[in-house]
Amino acid sequence: MEKIKRPIRRSLILATVILLLLLSVLMAIAGSEIYRKRMIGHYQNYAADTVEFLVRSIDGDDLEQCIETGEKTEKYHQLQALADHLKESHDLEFIYIIKPLKIDPPGNMMDVLAACTKYEREFEADELTDLGVISDYLYPAEVAKEYMARMDKDPTVTFFRNDTDFGRIYTAIRPVFNSRGEPIAVVCGDIEISEIYAVTTNFMLFAFALTLVFSLAALIIMNIWFGRRIVGPLGRVKKAAEGFVEKCKNRADVSQLTMEDPNIHTGDEIEALSQSIVQLGHNVQVYAANLLEKEREISNMKQYVEQLDTMAYRDALTGAGNKAAYDKSKILLDQDILEGKARFGLVMADLNLLKRINDTYGHEKGNEYIKGMYRIISSVFKSSPIFRIGGDEFVVVVSDEELDNCEALLEQIRVKMKQISEDPDKAPWDRISTAIGFARYEEGEDTDTVLRRADRAMYEEKQRMHMCRT
Repeated sequence: MEKIKRPIRRSLILATVILLLLLSVLMAIAGSEIYRKRMIGHYQNYAADTVEFLVRSIDGDDLEQCIETGEKTEKYHQLQALADHLKESHDLEFIYIIKPLKIDPPGNMMDVLAACTKYEREFEADELTDLGVISDYLYPAEVAKEYMARMDKDPTVTFFRNDTDFGRIYTAIRPVFNSRGEPIAVVCGDIEISEIYAVTTNFMLFAFALTLVFSLAALIIMNIWFGRRIVGPLGRVKKAAEGFVEKCKNRADVSQLTMEDPNIHTGDEIEALSQSIVQLGHNVQVYAANLLEKEREISNMKQYVEQLDTMAYRDALTGAGNKAAYDKSKILLDQDILEGKARFGLVMADLNLLKRINDTYGHEKGNEYIKGMYRIISSVFKSSPIFRIGGDEFVVVVSDEELDNCEALLEQIRVKMKQISEDPDKAPWDRISTAIGFARYEEGEDTDTVLRRADRAMYEEKQRMHMCRT
């Protein structure tokens, strides 16, 4: 009998072992890659939200003063406390503010602020940086270029890879500006991703090692046992893993990011692999849920800061924008002028007889007089921002369609006030009398110049009305 050169069993076992190896490697690579990208993406969003939250809490002018003088203000200490809290409560390796000075070391970076934990302040105080410290060779030129490039006017958070002695790091970076819109430093949050790569590598090695064990076991058992005890269970593991990978690809809700239990009870390594993979899926779900919860916390903090920001720019009496809001709007208008796309006009309105109302009927009625004026203006200028810049002075920034119809709208206000002021049934504080001036932006002017022309026009009208302020 001719000797069999290629026994079917040997070929089947060899083919099975090869298939298992390829399948496990592909599963390990696909799952780990999806896991790695998803986790890095979550970390980046998490770091970006943290950096953005910290930037919103910074007074740029105050911080600029600290940088220039080297003296720490009360707001600086408050900012330090907030940064320390963020580091204590969030999974970021470093949170810090630096000012790039040049590209090549030494002396290419100035430390402004670095978040510290209670442990670091107690046991590593000698290693902590402080305001005004100039670095020696800590920042290589290629890294310094990344920081220097973000001394721009782009308010978004960007990322760059920064492999250091501490490990693989992604840095979230965003400039912080003074009130003139100039970048004064950069706020950074570092996320350490070496652990993600290590977990990914361990997962791949673990799957590969188990597959080798299964392949060796397959060489000494019958094909039927092989099929019943290995091929079938691995098929269920594969199906469960593929279902999990598909959920990851489709970005399923965290509550649905579970791996179906293959329900394997073979009592061998395959069952252990099944349990490990199911447990890994559960760990990924818990990990992702924790990240999402922290993202929600950051989002809630961002909403709270936005509410505070709204309150800071709103006049409490009338609901109009306040002087700070107007100053902020003026910066944007001047920026449009510099870019050659400015098209606006300013309406200056000043109450008549407010002092008489206050002196005769009390300040409460005077407040009603002021609110009545705002109601009239806002009922006519419905799409233009209105600012109360003084006790009885309002400015309207007019653009677009209302700018084209501004004279007609001003006439509507005058008609309304005339009707109200001549109504004998109304109380004195309800008979609104206002002088109004309007100036349209002309090339070569800045916003303050336009406002002065509007104020002059208002004053001329006040003189015509014989209502000059005393």
